[in-house]
Amino acid sequence: MTENKKTTSTAKKINRSWMGRLLLLLLLINLLTAVLLAASWGYQVEQGYGGLRAVTGRGIGYDEGLPLWEALDTVTYRFHAREHGWVTVDAGALLGVYKYAAAALLCAELLLWLLQYGPGLRSNRRLLHPLDEMARQTMQISAAGIDFARVHSLEDAISRISPEQPGVLRTGDSDLEGLERAINDLLTRMEAAYRQQARFVSDASHELRTPISVLQGYVDLLDRWGKDDPQVLDESITAIRGEVANMKQLIEQLLFLARGESGRTQLSLEAFSLSDLLREVYDESLMIDAEHPYRLEQTAPVTVTGDAAMLKQVARILVDNAAKYTLPGYGITLRSGHKGDGTPFFAVQDNGVGIAAGDLPQVFDRFFRADPARARQTGGTGLGLSIARWIVERHGGYFELLSREGIGTRVTVCLPQTGEQQAAGQAIRAAQGSAGGWA
Repeated sequence: MTENKKTTSTAKKINRSWMGRLLLLLLLINLLTAVLLAASWGYQVEQGYGGLRAVTGRGIGYDEGLPLWEALDTVTYRFHAREHGWVTVDAGALLGVYKYAAAALLCAELLLWLLQYGPGLRSNRRLLHPLDEMARQTMQISAAGIDFARVHSLEDAISRISPEQPGVLRTGDSDLEGLERAINDLLTRMEAAYRQQARFVSDASHELRTPISVLQGYVDLLDRWGKDDPQVLDESITAIRGEVANMKQLIEQLLFLARGESGRTQLSLEAFSLSDLLREVYDESLMIDAEHPYRLEQTAPVTVTGDAAMLKQVARILVDNAAKYTLPGYGITLRSGHKGDGTPFFAVQDNGVGIAAGDLPQVFDRFFRADPARARQTGGTGLGLSIARWIVERHGGYFELLSREGIGTRVTVCLPQTGEQQAAGQAIRAAQGSAGGWA
């Protein structure tokens, strides 16, 4: 059925409104961050000359003959201190580092913002699709002899809907109350979906700024002591390299999820041995993690159809999480096999801190951390389990999660059965009368 032009126009208007607000939010946060960084640096410089009370005048200079990008390397900060007179401090070296980090951050934010446009518009059109059906029904109502002015009244009310005020469609016609309620409910669900998108962009911006703040601290450290102290220089370079790696990982994971939601990530499906895949992850874990004893339990060979590389990524994510939240010396178990009904699975079980019952429904949400303080110590981006969920769901699978605080957590990935496995599962159910579990 051809999409109604007014429905399409409404979807575009809602999408443009939300995208504009998100862009404005990002720009305001960036501006505030830049002002705070500049004020912090200026404060630290003035502390060496008596502090804020000892400074009576301030100014900034740069080479006006150069383009802005190059002029940033020539910026100087000039102020008058009571006991030192006019002092000129070179800010170009610091800005020379900041400008590349800021450019990378802005590019990442702009890319994430652009990637939200297409999926958002498609989501709006999908959510507004029932309006086409409603329009057709109104035409049928009109054909039945109801005043056509009522149809125009409903269409005009729809065209006046504001994206910022869902749930306010009113025509005053009691015969159209059912359609009004349906449209208002649709708009309310759209608003909830966009609020979720807004939270994601806000969280992503916050997560991207955390490495920048750490970089600022180490750059300040280098500026004050690193020029003359080789130990401080080495420690700062190592820390900066680590934060850059964390930022790269975060951006790559965000892009993976964005590409997946826009339908640009395709699975390469083929039959492979799930048992061999889990053994490979087990061998890798033994090599890279000497702090935890690992155990592999495999009762029988398991073959599935799927993208082996992506499912291997899921297994690595689960093992990495288990290692982060399990104290050194406590074991981690990797298990694969078939459930009682023939469903193939693999599981990762730890003896770690466990997850509170109230947090279990949220553990696969983006950027969710059950214990933020511990998460900062263990590292990670908060996106691993979200990526794992996307991969498993695209395979038609699902998770089973069992956790007890202070005891540990077991995450099981259940995958679809092949034709032979489905036949075996049906035979098992016929013989036993019910599907069993695994212990």
